[in-house]
Amino acid sequence: MDFTLEFERNSDIIGVARSRGVELIFDTGHGIDKQGLWPMEVLVASLGGCLNLDLGAALELSGYPVEKLTMSLQGHRDDTIPCIDTASCRIDVWSTSLSQEAAEELLSYALGKSTIYNTLAKAIRLDVTLTAHTS
Repeated sequence: MDFTLEFERNSDIIGVARSRGVELIFDTGHGIDKQGLWPMEVLVASLGGCLNLDLGAALELSGYPVEKLTMSLQGHRDDTIPCIDTASCRIDVWSTSLSQEAAEELLSYALGKSTIYNTLAKAIRLDVTLTAHTS
């Protein structure tokens, strides 16, 4: 699968990526005038987006309808290099009759299918945890 993005720099701190009619604003500024995400935030957010889709599909296909799924993502930049050296993702999922054991098995399956996880896992330390909740 190939994909293409267009990127345009609009000012000294803002750039816009476009694909299929969707825009993503990158902003290297700080504070109240910040309009978009830092590129490193987008990288970690991509991990969350990919896991959300892959894990959600695995849950649904296994007969566990997702009532609610939340994620908390964090990354750390090593400023001496600079590079992102670690990222973590905490997932909470609510689904009727989903045991912790089944959730962890489905997470393992989803991690194996996740393009972003598998790409990042070659380069940085990743920690992904999942907690199952029943209604």
